[in-house]
Amino acid sequence: MNKFLDLDSDFEEAVSAATKTLNDGKLVLLPTDTVYGIAAIPTNKNAVDEIFHRKKRISDQACAVLVSEISHVFDLVVPSVELELLSQNFWPGPMTVVVERAQHLSYFLGGDENSIGVRCPDHAFIRSLTAETGPLAVTSANLSGLSTPEDAKEAASELGENLLVVDGGLCKGKPSTVLSLLGESAEILREGAIRVEDLIAAGLQLEEG
Repeated sequence: MNKFLDLDSDFEEAVSAATKTLNDGKLVLLPTDTVYGIAAIPTNKNAVDEIFHRKKRISDQACAVLVSEISHVFDLVVPSVELELLSQNFWPGPMTVVVERAQHLSYFLGGDENSIGVRCPDHAFIRSLTAETGPLAVTSANLSGLSTPEDAKEAASELGENLLVVDGGLCKGKPSTVLSLLGESAEILREGAIRVEDLIAAGLQLEEG
């Protein structure tokens, strides 16, 4: 049986319970500024593996890493001028940026071990939670290949039992824009809440085609 916590009723209890659950090596289903996500501590391989198992998703599709403060991103990655530009214009917000990860980082995220997708969300609960736990491995709370439910109960029903579920009501439903900085020019991997026009207006040079 899943345990539900109403975020609007007791914000601090939700942060406290989610922190304990994650630090105990378990998963939390939670709201974000885009869609519902399922989260684990990224240094806990068993917990991250459980995310892929519950989603019925192959592990070559990596989880993103969410942080509480923009500055924390730069502890996890090899910095670049382009990342600095994006961070100043679109964070906190619905922009996931795939970059080269810092060599010291021992995170289990799936996908390419040399890269990492990072984001600072515009969501008070997630930022309060990650201030307590440190960065979190997060991916959408849905079965692989299906649309992500906008409410907590529906998301939980897809992903099985024995989850802590933080119910934050309806999420916005539009996923983050995913942008790769691994090539010579920035490449859009998925257009979401932030439009191509917004990126160009901010001065980002995009890969042609």
